Amino acid sequence: MEVIEAIRSRRSIRGFKPDPVPRKVLEELLDVCRWAPSAQNTQTWELAILGGKVMAEVKARCEEKVKNKVKPNPDFPSSEPTGIYLQRAVASRDATDKHQFPPGTKDLDAKRAAYLLKGSRFHDAPNAIIIYSDKSLDAKAIMNASILAQTIALAAPAYGLGTCLMYRVVNYPDVLRELLGIPASKNIILGIAIGYPDSGAILNSLPRTRVPIGDFVQWHGF
Repeated sequence: MEVIEAIRSRRSIRGFKPDPVPRKVLEELLDVCRWAPSAQNTQTWELAILGGKVMAEVKARCEEKVKNKVKPNPDFPSSEPTGIYLQRAVASRDATDKHQFPPGTKDLDAKRAAYLLKGSRFHDAPNAIIIYSDKSLDAKAIMNASILAQTIALAAPAYGLGTCLMYRVVNYPDVLRELLGIPASKNIILGIAIGYPDSGAILNSLPRTRVPIGDFVQWHGF
């Protein structure tokens, strides 16, 4: 797949087939993506690849936390956006809501709640990638992890795979540390849901929007 096509066509997948991704395929994908750039070639990322019973247990434990309304405690606390960023976030949430729940949808509150729980289960992807790094590192480790995550997202379609880069699935690092053996000396940065996209999943056809470059680009010396 051409790079420009991959960038333009990449989308967050929120509906996956149940078929697990073979380890060999994931190994080939990651062998390509290890060529992603990093600050001073430090390659600070560490990855946990989830599948099978471990994936099922992580999903169940994270879902349980959400059901019981346990307060999230991620290694990198988040806050609600403000101003124009809040407007964009609200517009995105509204568009997602309207796309999957058209007017007249019955049991709307229950279906919205079910969707939130599905998010805590990596949107029911069969596999996942957790990216973490050593706490001794500075903010460049987050940048490195983000570059690697985007590289994985862009390369995945070449293997017939879809991804969703997710923050909410690292809301409960205690679960991930316990089940994956990630030591307390590591910062858990983000998760990636990965699998074969379900073409029938309604959210996989959600129209995507982006602001024009004039909204965020300042030209100097031109």
